[in-house]
Amino acid sequence: MKGRNWTIIALGSLCLLADDAQAAISGQIQARLVILASCQVSSAGSDPVAAPVSDLGLLDFGRQGPTWVNPIKASLTDSAEGRLQVACNPSVTGFTVTINGGLNGDGTTRRLSNGRQTIPYRLFVDASGSDSYSIGQQRNFAVSSGRRIPI
Repeated sequence: MKGRNWTIIALGSLCLLADDAQAAISGQIQARLVILASCQVSSAGSDPVAAPVSDLGLLDFGRQGPTWVNPIKASLTDSAEGRLQVACNPSVTGFTVTINGGLNGDGTTRRLSNGRQTIPYRLFVDASGSDSYSIGQQRNFAVSSGRRIPI
């Protein structure tokens, strides 16, 4: 019986010490966010994050008969208002846009191709067709207060 009493007393003492065994631990967790000075291209009216750079729309010239002679206007389809835009974070003050000659360009003229024949085309900055993008020409754009800039 004496052995059993000592066991009960020992277990009771351990239970009393269990509450006292808690310890307060303090420390710090550091957090960091690095925002890069950058810009993102998107379609007009779309979320820049949701519109990946590789899928900004289609330049659709429509259907034409074999003997058409007048210039054809086209705009980007599947891109809301048909305009590309650039949004930058506040640390960016400007950016440059350069458009190459495409898959069938020859260095001076952009060309559409069906595999056998080519048709020349030009890209314009404005809807009136008076300000064109030459192949390889750099255009500088200023950024102000995080606005989306049409290109």
